[in-house]
Amino acid sequence: MTPTNASPDLADLRRRLNTVIGIPVVPYDEEGAVDLDLTAALTRRLVQNGVTALTPNGNTGEFYALSPRERRDVLAVVVGAAQPETVIIAGVGFDLDTAVSDARFARDAGAHAIMVHQPVLPYLSPGGWVDYVATVAQAVPELGVLPYVSSTLITGADVASLVERAPNVIGLKYSVPDPAFFATTRFHAGGDLLWIAGLAESYAPAYWSAGARAFTSGLVNVSPRVSLDMFDALARGDAEAANDVWRDIRLFEELRARNRSADNVSVVKEAMHQLGLCLPSVRPPSRALTTEGAAEVARSIAAWPALAGVRA
Repeated sequence: MTPTNASPDLADLRRRLNTVIGIPVVPYDEEGAVDLDLTAALTRRLVQNGVTALTPNGNTGEFYALSPRERRDVLAVVVGAAQPETVIIAGVGFDLDTAVSDARFARDAGAHAIMVHQPVLPYLSPGGWVDYVATVAQAVPELGVLPYVSSTLITGADVASLVERAPNVIGLKYSVPDPAFFATTRFHAGGDLLWIAGLAESYAPAYWSAGARAFTSGLVNVSPRVSLDMFDALARGDAEAANDVWRDIRLFEELRARNRSADNVSVVKEAMHQLGLCLPSVRPPSRALTTEGAAEVARSIAAWPALAGVRA
């Protein structure tokens, strides 16, 4: 279903999201509290290095490990540190009341869109998912809405039903690790939606060939240039150049994906720590890397040409 009644501003927003969508980390201080000053500095670093879309309170930002107040503080700091032209997509989720309240806070704080995390309730009904996202989207009709889909239970027909009820759903962050299933879902959803490869650089080339025109990135926190180089190659149809970047980052992304992504954020923060950007600390249920794990991260990024000039 094409969102034909989407406002011109939402149509323009959909176009502006054809890019690398960075998911900022949340740095902690020595006592384990969120370091808001460093959050602002890391946001400026991303923007100054060419990242034009950010999702504060995404998974790489340890969304589920933050308190309600911390999530709002992080969002406000990222909005304030970004440039006026930076597209801000705030992560929201949990129970319906919390998601709606945080969506309205994001609107009032200056976000352009929300990314609705997958519900954490273990009993996911496709129809219930449509109800959940539609309710959140209808609470903020001024904002673009990007549901986060990570389950094969959500079909293209479900997506079409959602867009019919909430025309401000302008795209999806799609994180099912199956490019063929993605292509089928996209076909049955129809419409003029933006499909975002939610499994980042490691899946971006495969998803691009099936119709994705953006990808999310946690790696961008380490080297914005690596992520932007891959996007530029995909956008100009240079598969060889995109695969060159894929080969460079393959080991790093494999470390993040190992053990069902147990070290997803830990690997990113360890790499940033080695570059002098932040402490490597994460919150439970994540865990900082061992000495051996840190050495693996060092080896995985050692040859990245785009790291030149980013060390602190």
